[in-house]
Amino acid sequence: MQISPIVNPMRKSLSHFFLLLLLLLGSGPGQLESSEQQIIVQNRVLVSVNGKNITVVDVMKKMDVFLARNYPEMANSPTQRHQYYASNWRPMLNQMIENILIIADAEKLELKISDAEVREKIHNRFGPNVMASLDEVGITLDEAWDMIYSEMAVQRMTWHRVYSKAMQRIGPQAIKSAYKEFLVKNPPQDEWKYQVLSIRASTEKIGSVYAQKAYALIRNEPLSFETLAKQLTEEKDRDSSLKIKVSEEYNVESSSLSSAVKTILTSLSPNTYSEPIAQVSRRDKSTVHRIYYLKDHVIHAPPRFNSKVDGLHDDLVQKEIELELPLYISKLRQKFNFDESQLDELPGNFQPFSLK
Repeated sequence: MQISPIVNPMRKSLSHFFLLLLLLLGSGPGQLESSEQQIIVQNRVLVSVNGKNITVVDVMKKMDVFLARNYPEMANSPTQRHQYYASNWRPMLNQMIENILIIADAEKLELKISDAEVREKIHNRFGPNVMASLDEVGITLDEAWDMIYSEMAVQRMTWHRVYSKAMQRIGPQAIKSAYKEFLVKNPPQDEWKYQVLSIRASTEKIGSVYAQKAYALIRNEPLSFETLAKQLTEEKDRDSSLKIKVSEEYNVESSSLSSAVKTILTSLSPNTYSEPIAQVSRRDKSTVHRIYYLKDHVIHAPPRFNSKVDGLHDDLVQKEIELELPLYISKLRQKFNFDESQLDELPGNFQPFSLK
């Protein structure tokens, strides 16, 4: 068995020079930000992998296809394209090296990809008018065919060599352990909804009298704190030093409560009031009498195991892939005698793209 050959009668070759002219000049006015702006490419062979040379223009074409598919708005902006080229050509080169090695492994394994599969993928990728779409990107049908074939071969080989192995390593026990770790990091959350009525007066005794009076009123007939405060402050014989403040309605998680307030709220049931509590004001050290009203207490339980299984499984598989994939690539580099020193020979400041 052999890998199906890539055969297409419409294949054409295009010189790097002519391709670069198409990329720079476009198809009409308005495609460049300025008639003076052009991306200058310093073309050269970057590396040789399993007998195949990868040039700067090869890398540029791969980046152009990626941009056309994911960020088409950048196609007509030399500045944006140059920025993308400058920051991504090395990662793209590394990806192309890995892909060639994986395809070499596919050939050893006699992986088959039919012409019909490649043709269908090309139409799905570039639309019904394939040639027009390829002209916009600046690649030939021959190059598109090779790219799509390579993508499919790499996907199938990484599934066979990496993904399937990673999935086999993740069993029910691993998922259960991951869920236990999730629960430790995401314990149930208490949410407290409450209000506070604060009573101040010139003396602690006067404040205590009004606090007890307020508590007696709401104990016999539940009132809103706003109504209670109004009733007390509008009494004809009230003490002139009396000051009553009603807080906003707080909606707070347990982790944000002070231990003192949490102790008070924990002793209450929803829709009940605490007895008056004398507390020292942090502002002026005076005594403040406070009554707490617990409107509601909601416990948010963490997601159940069944709702987390798929996500936990995927996370565990991804971690295994991150471990297995570099090992697979490392083995391929050794198997096909890839000379790592080629990458070291590229100057550290080498930048094949410039904007003029």
